[in-house]
Amino acid sequence: MGACSSCYKLQDGQCTAYLKAQEILGRAIPPPPLGACEIAIAESYLQVIQPGMTVLEIGCGSWDLLKAYCETVGATYEGIDVQREYFGKPTIATRLENLADLSFADESFDLVIGNQTMEHWAEYGCSLAWGLYQCFRVCQVGGQILLNVPIHFHGTKPFLLGNIPYLQDLFRPFSNQLILTQWGLPSFPLADLYPHPGYWHLKHKPAYVLDIRAVKDKPLPASYHNNFASKGIWAQLLNYPLSYNVYRLFRKLGYR
Repeated sequence: MGACSSCYKLQDGQCTAYLKAQEILGRAIPPPPLGACEIAIAESYLQVIQPGMTVLEIGCGSWDLLKAYCETVGATYEGIDVQREYFGKPTIATRLENLADLSFADESFDLVIGNQTMEHWAEYGCSLAWGLYQCFRVCQVGGQILLNVPIHFHGTKPFLLGNIPYLQDLFRPFSNQLILTQWGLPSFPLADLYPHPGYWHLKHKPAYVLDIRAVKDKPLPASYHNNFASKGIWAQLLNYPLSYNVYRLFRKLGYR
C-alpha cells in the first residue's frame, strides 16, 4: 500500500481509518499514519485467515477484530497479553503470559500476528531475537508471521530510530521470504507527523507504520536465548537510544 494518497481509507482528503480507530479504541490516539494504518493493516490480515486455520495474536489488547473474524470463518484463535486490562478495557487474551515465556507447543499455529507490539517486547523483558524465535517456534512450516510496528514514534531503539536493516537481519535466520511495506510514507495529502519535536535524531524523519510479513521456510535456528533481558526502568535505559533518554530527561526538566 505505502503512500497515503493510494490508500483506500483516504476519502475526500480525510483518513477514515483514523476516525474508525478513535471509535473502536474510544481514546485519544496519535494522528495519521500512526493510529490509523494499524486499522487498514489489520483488516488486510483478515484476507489471509482461512477456515480451519489456527491463529495466535501477540499482545492482543482489547481490540477483537481478529478474534471475531476467526469465529466467523471457523478459525481457531488464541491471544496472549501481559495485562488483564488495556486502557480500562479487559483484554481478550486467552492466556495471560509474556512472549518470553510462550507456553504453546512447537508448530501450533498457521499464523502468528502482532499489531504494534514488537516495538515493546524488550520493555517487558523479551529481547527481539528471542521474541522472534518464539513466534517462529510456534508457527508451522509454511506459516506466516505478520507484524506491524510504528517507526520514529516510540518503543525500543530500532523502531524509534528506524533501523530497518537491523530488523531485516533479525528475520533472516528464520525466513527467506520477507516483505516490508512502509504505510503512511509519504503521507501526502495528509501532513507529515513528527511526534518528538526537538529530538535532533528524528529531525526531518516523519513517523510511519512498517508492515512486516515473513514465511517460516527455514529450520528453526539453535542457540537462541533471553538471558540478558531486563524489565522496567532498566529496560528503558538499556534499550532506548542514549540520546532519547537525554531528550526525555530534558523534557521532564522543562526544556523544549
